[in-house]
Amino acid sequence: MTMKSALAGLTCTAALMLAPTALAQGEANVAAEEVARTYMAHYSNLELDAMEAMLADDVAFRDPTAETEEHGFDGLNSAGRDAMMGLLREFVETYDPIELGFEWDQVYTSNSRVIFIGHVNALYPTQTEGQNFRWRSDQVSVVTVRDGMVVRHDDFANYATPEQGMITAEPGH
Repeated sequence: MTMKSALAGLTCTAALMLAPTALAQGEANVAAEEVARTYMAHYSNLELDAMEAMLADDVAFRDPTAETEEHGFDGLNSAGRDAMMGLLREFVETYDPIELGFEWDQVYTSNSRVIFIGHVNALYPTQTEGQNFRWRSDQVSVVTVRDGMVVRHDDFANYATPEQGMITAEPGH
């Protein structure tokens, strides 16, 4: 047996051994993406109870780009479902958004992490009939799914240069 044929045989053996692992990982990625897309749709529409049902007890939420005096250099960080949902409920109570209105230009999954790249198009009511305030920004969200539950959610938004202003309200908004 030549060295070349031995290497070819070894390569084929390795590929056959890794194929079930790659197939299982592919199936896990498809399942993770389905969970993450559903979860992000609930997040986009501020369906907090539906979001909460998809969270693991020990979920971690992080938005390091939400650096403020209150939250410091590391931005928003929470550990646990109750803490994360408390942050989101406080946000909704404080700002009364109509929706976050995410639009994803690209979504891909790698090792149970689903990466969403696009924009947030948050709408807020105003006191002017027929108008809403829109806050639009570049957004990347990474959602990690294990055993069908969201275990981590990381947001990165362009808070520095959002597009913002008044827009005509759509019926129902």
